[in-house]
Amino acid sequence: MMKYPIFFLLLIIFNSCHDRKAPPVVIIGGGLMGSSAAWQLANAGEDVLLLEQQDSNYEYGSSLGEARIARSLGPKNDKWSYLHNLTVEEVKVLIDFLNNKSTDQHHISDIYRTSPMTYVRHLRQLNRIEAIMHPEQQDSFQFARTPEEALAKFGMVIPDTTIVIKEYKEHTGTINPQKLIQYTHMAIRLLGQEVQYDSKVTNITRIEDGFEVTYSDKKSGDNLQVKAKKLISAAGPWTGPLLSEVASYMDTLINPQRVFLSFLRINPERYKDLNATEKAHIMDGYPLINSSRGTRMGSNFSMIEKIGSDGIPVIKIGGHFQRSNIDNLQSIWQKKLSQSEIDWSMSQVLQYLNMQRIDIDAADIELVDGYSCVYSLTRTEVPFVSYGIKTDTSPDKDLVIMAGLSGVGGKGSLAYGKMAAFLVLEDVPSDQQLRAVMDFLSLQRILNVY
Repeated sequence: MMKYPIFFLLLIIFNSCHDRKAPPVVIIGGGLMGSSAAWQLANAGEDVLLLEQQDSNYEYGSSLGEARIARSLGPKNDKWSYLHNLTVEEVKVLIDFLNNKSTDQHHISDIYRTSPMTYVRHLRQLNRIEAIMHPEQQDSFQFARTPEEALAKFGMVIPDTTIVIKEYKEHTGTINPQKLIQYTHMAIRLLGQEVQYDSKVTNITRIEDGFEVTYSDKKSGDNLQVKAKKLISAAGPWTGPLLSEVASYMDTLINPQRVFLSFLRINPERYKDLNATEKAHIMDGYPLINSSRGTRMGSNFSMIEKIGSDGIPVIKIGGHFQRSNIDNLQSIWQKKLSQSEIDWSMSQVLQYLNMQRIDIDAADIELVDGYSCVYSLTRTEVPFVSYGIKTDTSPDKDLVIMAGLSGVGGKGSLAYGKMAAFLVLEDVPSDQQLRAVMDFLSLQRILNVY
């Protein structure tokens, strides 16, 4: 009489066990790198959980904002050029996926703003022109070696110690990290996978079959735990402290540094007096890499971050080597720019606008905003997308580390995510160039500096 109830009870237990998901791949960090890796894995059929400590409207981090430089032009076999171009192709895959899965239409122009990419170099860097003039170069560019050529070709007035290169290619200009993160998260969820905001990881413990990740729900205050069969750390400047128990060596390999960003514009009264040609010249003059002073400290990058509601472009400027040490990582994001930092930013923008024959002076430029960004730098300033390492120096294939990508990560973001996915899946790409880049950013380099 009891065999049928027992049978049904066993069936219920079996089904509940069968329906329970295996532990996912947990990705820590919902910036460009973590989001890219999570999307690539989800699209490959993996169960993923992406944890981000901020809410969905990011207020800080190196992935904040609407513009990063996206450029392709480089010497033969240039890794960074390859990563940009691979990311463009991967963005197309993402856009196609979203358009096939949702009623809203998405476009690659949501992610990329195509614009001439300008490089202003010191004459000592003339070899940069020679390096890009190889027979296999497919990117269109022009250059000026003299002030006369710069005026004739680009309408620019430059000193005789300066050279100018302009790159013209579809989808070079700027990439929008804010929109790309939004789209990857949308795609991850359309695949039935999880993105959790307000989830601050507080502890990672290695267990027999993976990791146990403890995180706090910042809204409820609850402490939660999840098992991860594999782990991707894409935590930027928090990489060292976060991995202290499972990869303590990373604390010595990553050095967070503050880099300031200024957001400037021409004041409205002066801007309205510019003619249409001058306004177009400003738009076509960005983004810019300016190393005309011939020193690292004197170099800067700038771009159009956005067009204000009044139609005036907001110019973002910073310097990769305008760095300072960090006392408190939690509060550094709120640190205000010093007057000297603002003055430096304004002088650099003014110098370049004058090169473009925009007749303005210092009084015509005003500060819109300032922001303290954090660069996560490796000792060699080349990033890692790599397995961790065990104490016997063999690869830790349960742990993938994406770190040190500040300054080079944006334009290659989906390519870095693709590499991380290959590592998690323990697969080897068929693309020989991708294999070469993965080797360059991999375990061996960690061993060389460990």
